[in-house]
Amino acid sequence: MTSNQQELPRIPIPLRDGSVAQLRPMTPEDRALLVEGLGRMSEQSRFARFGSGISSLSDAELRYLTDVDQLTHVAWGALIDDNPAGVGRYILDEDGVAEIAVTVVDEFQRRGLGRALFDALVASARVSGIEELRFSIEPWNRDVVRMFPGVDVILDEHDGMLIGHVRVAGIPVSDYEHEYVELLDLCRQGWPSV
Repeated sequence: MTSNQQELPRIPIPLRDGSVAQLRPMTPEDRALLVEGLGRMSEQSRFARFGSGISSLSDAELRYLTDVDQLTHVAWGALIDDNPAGVGRYILDEDGVAEIAVTVVDEFQRRGLGRALFDALVASARVSGIEELRFSIEPWNRDVVRMFPGVDVILDEHDGMLIGHVRVAGIPVSDYEHEYVELLDLCRQGWPSV
């Protein structure tokens, strides 16, 4: 971060185990955090997210994953104790459906962080008028659906993958939706440049 930039504020989200995650929209300055987070993931977690056990990302991939417009490609990052803990993102397709992916570093799984990142994506989608979220998972990764208690998820099988469909209108508003929307709006207005 350069000296004429201010850091984007973070939203503190208490998790089930008493720890606190700090969420905010991702920026290009998050490349090092993304690399560190990938290095902290098990091969199985990397496979679940990327479809392979990749251990590094190219400069082009890092740029693609962090230099997002926060409109058609939205990404939220999470830190716990200043350690990269997870990322939630969606990319809007030509039909107006947001393809979502949520990744949580192994040591921070099963604390509610995945749901917090999902809620940030839902708030982003809702304020943008997006009506449907979709995700693709390996059939062995059905545990992902536990992230959606109280949400109707329709699962279809296609080409050996499970495709989940979720209507945004059917997702309860989270306690932090207002904060997510405010912070996303700041980011869309050009923050963190001064």
